[in-house]
Amino acid sequence: MKTLAEKVQTGERLTAQEGLKLLQTKDPEELERIRELANQVRKEKVGNQVHFASTLFVHPTNLCELNCQFCSFYAKPGWSSAWFSSPQEIEEKIRRHYPKGLTEIHIVGGLWRDCNLDYYEELFTRIKNIDPALHIKALTPVEYDFLAKLHNISIEEVFRRMISWGLGSLPGGGAEILVEEIRKKLAPGKISSDEFLAIHALVHRLGLHSNITMLFNHVESEEDIITHLCKVREQQDKTGGFKTFVPLKFCEEGNPLGKRKKALRKKSIPLVFAVSRLMLDNIPNLKVLWNYIGVREAVEILEWGANDLSSTNLEEKVINNKSTKMDEKALSSLITEAGRIPHLTNSGELC
Repeated sequence: MKTLAEKVQTGERLTAQEGLKLLQTKDPEELERIRELANQVRKEKVGNQVHFASTLFVHPTNLCELNCQFCSFYAKPGWSSAWFSSPQEIEEKIRRHYPKGLTEIHIVGGLWRDCNLDYYEELFTRIKNIDPALHIKALTPVEYDFLAKLHNISIEEVFRRMISWGLGSLPGGGAEILVEEIRKKLAPGKISSDEFLAIHALVHRLGLHSNITMLFNHVESEEDIITHLCKVREQQDKTGGFKTFVPLKFCEEGNPLGKRKKALRKKSIPLVFAVSRLMLDNIPNLKVLWNYIGVREAVEILEWGANDLSSTNLEEKVINNKSTKMDEKALSSLITEAGRIPHLTNSGELC
């Protein structure tokens, strides 16, 4: 451990084997040392500010052509839980929330033919008519791949059109675990790891930044987590376009995979964040989503390398198809109580 600590303190990159050793740590004293190292690196890289945004989540539809095993969000035609919102209906919702001081609109949904390029052109135009400064963080690589195939055009052309309509950045969803064996178990029919990273590389080349996630605590191994981190780090070396890494704890409620309790492989949530901070030496921000793990637990993660407490999460429904929210004042107070400096921002400013 002393050698690894020295490498971290001198800024030397950790190897995959060293990352795995950290992730497999059980000794309480060693775990505390890892926490201290991650916190030290966080402070040196980004200081004591903790970012958060006032975000309205927009889910155009939960209808989806895929059947991802971990998803609590999707629906099929005829299900009572299914919905589809028109651009006009979404505009009305945004206008209701706009006086609360929104800083960004986060748009993700199911893969559905009615959510085509004409749909998004109208939606983005309506958003920018409300306020040209509203940052639009929209759609995952999986959705861009779907749109390109739907319209029989290149993914680059999809991006160019979306950018011209106001696209500001990409969220990080859809990464799951960047290991093909695991991806096929989680999401048969979804784009591959290489395709996923290539789409991020493309949008970076076109001048936008993006986030990237990692879904953990399902059927993945410690080795799979390290493989994921190394692939993200390697991609970042090439393009430099990832601004935030977001570990997502798998939610067991309301999905097929969650029912297979014996198949799930639990890991220490704080340790996953700390190792992510130590391995990803080229990505500045590490975000913890309080609605995935709990508010107090998320605040604790700020001591394990995180510097972003997500957002107000207005009308976010992907995690378990239920909306969980918190206002700016409450988030700011939590950050202050943790001895850190709250900073209200949006994904565009972080770029």
